[in-house]
Amino acid sequence: MSKRFKRDILPKAKLKKKKKSLKSTAFDGYQLGLGPKMINSIVIALHENDDIHVRKIVEGLSEYDLAQLLESLDLSLRRKLVEILGDKINPEVFPELNDVVQEQIIDSLDEPQIVKIANELDSDEVVEILEHMDEDEQQSIIKQLDPELQYQVESSLGYPEDSAGRIMSREFVSMPDDWTVKEAKEYLLKNEELPEDFYDIFVTDDKYHPVGEIALDKLVRAKPGQLLCDIMDCEVVPIDVLTDQEEVAHMFREYGWMSAMVVDNKGHLVGAINIDDVVDVIHEEASEDIMHLSGAEEGDVYKSVFSIFKSRVAWLVTNLGATLIASTVVRGFQDVIAQVSILAVLMPIVASMGGTTGNQTLAVVVRALATKELTSRNTLRMIVKEFLVGVSNGMLFAGLIGLVTHLLFPEYMIISVIIAVAMFIELSIASLAGILVPLILNRLKADPAVSSGVFLIAITDSGGFFVFLGLAKLLLF
Repeated sequence: MSKRFKRDILPKAKLKKKKKSLKSTAFDGYQLGLGPKMINSIVIALHENDDIHVRKIVEGLSEYDLAQLLESLDLSLRRKLVEILGDKINPEVFPELNDVVQEQIIDSLDEPQIVKIANELDSDEVVEILEHMDEDEQQSIIKQLDPELQYQVESSLGYPEDSAGRIMSREFVSMPDDWTVKEAKEYLLKNEELPEDFYDIFVTDDKYHPVGEIALDKLVRAKPGQLLCDIMDCEVVPIDVLTDQEEVAHMFREYGWMSAMVVDNKGHLVGAINIDDVVDVIHEEASEDIMHLSGAEEGDVYKSVFSIFKSRVAWLVTNLGATLIASTVVRGFQDVIAQVSILAVLMPIVASMGGTTGNQTLAVVVRALATKELTSRNTLRMIVKEFLVGVSNGMLFAGLIGLVTHLLFPEYMIISVIIAVAMFIELSIASLAGILVPLILNRLKADPAVSSGVFLIAITDSGGFFVFLGLAKLLLF
């Protein structure tokens, strides 16, 4: 074996990859996996302290089903089940768990148990467990890991959170470009330390820089005497270790990859990212954006009442500030409202329609930014398009609200005109705000999913009240 080839398998710890087994699952109606009857049986056994019955039921579950079971239980029963299982709990369960549930269970374990579990997992899975701990506890556990795994985990934790370096796997297959197909096949057949799941073989030069890749099916069909450099795909796009995981997911989507190589700042091959890792990232990022738009957080379903309260109160306080601004606008027109009380009945309609219109545009833009569909080339076109949609909606609903107001309050003909004009202006402005607010925040390096909603509320509510009451004051007095 050549000296430079040895570098791709050093260090290499546990070369197994999680595989979700469904052999223990069964159909319960249309449901695949744990059925409600089984879960209910375990809950009853836990309440009755029937440890033997609990172990008997859980013993036949796959890691995926056991993870589902743990997530379905409340915190007290969850900890009780983990305590009953003790050291017999399958370490492969932990990568399947929701982050919040995983953290809660890890907190209930002692350090030797955590070390034992970590030593049975891949490096990227261990990183997921350790990155939520405080530094002292983290370092204490790392020092007790197997030497090779310890090196891998320390290296991964040295990269920024949510970067390619954090999610990459150290378990991959690479070969020198001067190997023949015969040598490559012999190595794959004889090497017992290959990753359990891999899709491509990475080809490197003598300095361990990636120069190409070969899909397994292509290698199988190639002639024994051919060199790897002659059959490899040279159009490779290595991912830098510091690349944000959201950008990594975008690259997989754009290029249709099954796996990708990761390189350090010197261009050396240091890891691989597989499609299953990217699916997790896509789910995580999508859930995060949806939750942030409403001020919630992923995993709230598993958190305690106090934890949820603490995470949401900041958002609600910020929203309170936005509504206070709107109230200040209304206060400036209280003399007008006092003389024409019907204005107080109609003004929430304008603000509400503006908020709904703005949120529709906001959702489209935030998603477009997250998926990289919004670029410098089409930004202006999208701004104009969304504004024209807002104008179109404004014209339609201005006519509708004007007609309805006239039918309900025929004696206030001028009010019908005022609310129709206000509705048109409000929806036009709201559509524009719905796209400009996230674009501006994105340009300022702020997360649009987190901050856009508050600014939009302030603009649509305050703007709606100001336009409607301002027109009323102008035309009625």
